[in-house]
Amino acid sequence: MAIDLKEFKQTKYPNLWKSKKEIQKKGYKYLMWAKIDGKLYKKILGYSSKDKLTDYQASNKLEKLLDDIREGYAPVKINLDKLHDLYFEAEKDTDWNTKKKSYYQLYIKKPLGKKAIESIKEMHIKRIITSMDKQNLKPRTQKAVLEVLKPMFEMATKNKMLKENPANDINITIPSQKKIVVGATELFKKVFTGINAYYRDDPFYRALFLFGFTGRRKAEILNLKWENIDFNNNYYWIEDTKNNDKQKYELPLYLIEPLQNIKDDKKGLVFKSHVTGKKIINTDRQMRQLKKFLAMDNLTLHYMRNILVSALAEKETEAITLSGILGHKDPNTITKYLSINHHSSSKKGLEKVDSILDVEVIE
Repeated sequence: MAIDLKEFKQTKYPNLWKSKKEIQKKGYKYLMWAKIDGKLYKKILGYSSKDKLTDYQASNKLEKLLDDIREGYAPVKINLDKLHDLYFEAEKDTDWNTKKKSYYQLYIKKPLGKKAIESIKEMHIKRIITSMDKQNLKPRTQKAVLEVLKPMFEMATKNKMLKENPANDINITIPSQKKIVVGATELFKKVFTGINAYYRDDPFYRALFLFGFTGRRKAEILNLKWENIDFNNNYYWIEDTKNNDKQKYELPLYLIEPLQNIKDDKKGLVFKSHVTGKKIINTDRQMRQLKKFLAMDNLTLHYMRNILVSALAEKETEAITLSGILGHKDPNTITKYLSINHHSSSKKGLEKVDSILDVEVIE
């Protein structure tokens, strides 16, 4: 509804107006009506009864708002749905951003989508997290909601639509999900041999699952394109990584033969559907068959990353190399995948202690 200045009278405070009549249960209405650099700014500041505002308190609120405007923070009439659209217009079309859009639709849009961004507080976001917790949704899913909202509000603050990011101080602790790999070297051999045996006559799925032992994530494997594979120089490029950068990797010899034997026009996606020609979304059935063949209920493509780095660590491969294999920017991330053999480590440590103590005692 448009603001009619005739319904207000000016107070003794500059730019502060007060309604001539009281509104039932709300009291007098306070209005900011100010011109700054030739631009008119108008905003309802609150009510005398509902918000317990006096002329003096309303004038203080007005001055803070004017200070914000002079610093570049102008009242923007935009709801969260609109901010969502503005944010993703500027983002790359990646698998992760597609997932973030789906999280927004599932968990954020209904409670907050129509709400003005300047009115969204930390407590509103915490209510969503609490509701998800009551639904027994995993902490990782709860954290994904924050990974959607935080950058959206960050964009709003950088563009001076907001003064503060209401999601900034909310954090979700995810329990350790590291799968312990015992006897990684032997396990590597078992899975590697099993893939080659079970899919010996199917180069498509043999190549797909053997890619799990290159350290690649499932999305990176399924997004791999033929034009990013150089068979002459034995390397390949990953374009759509979790870190949004291009990464070059050595192509293992054990992958060359099954890749080259895939019956395909060798254009576009390597692992595309035989039916639709589009990217494969689900490999659960083929993985279930492989798990049954290997008698390994916990096998996944992601677990193969754990097996790989743990087996390489048993061969005394440096952590910085392991991080590079997995495509990490931060070498410390390797601890999520690397299982430490405490028995072996303690044995080597005691051998070092023995060598220190094995000295001649001089009386």
